[in-house]
Amino acid sequence: MSNDKELNPAGNAITGNFTLQATMPNGKTMNISGYVYDGESVESLNGRIDILHDVLDRQRTRSEIPELEAKRDQIVTALGQMRDVMSQLEKKQLDGAKLTSQEKQTLQNMATSIERAQHDIEKGEKSIADAKLKAGIKT
Repeated sequence: MSNDKELNPAGNAITGNFTLQATMPNGKTMNISGYVYDGESVESLNGRIDILHDVLDRQRTRSEIPELEAKRDQIVTALGQMRDVMSQLEKKQLDGAKLTSQEKQTLQNMATSIERAQHDIEKGEKSIADAKLKAGIKT
């Protein structure tokens, strides 16, 4: 095998091909195809395939960001609703009205639910930041 084949396998005959496929979170798929060239070394082929894997991984991560943001936004909305319900129940209780057993249970569970939602929002923010960093997106 000559050095010319190592440096530029595209000048050689094609002896095979490959396709890499990635399914994105939004249901779309991405395909990248390439060729195997006559005389190409395993190292050269692996190097090219590794580069294409990196491209697909970045694109998959990039397409996850809107999904992560939407999930975080849903939790933020739910947190606001939980706080509203808790506020209404506390006001009712402070006004001297008697809470039903279900309302008492809701009020007791609400603090834990709010804490969990706040934790999930923080976790979502970190996941978004990590995905943007991995995808090379500046924030």
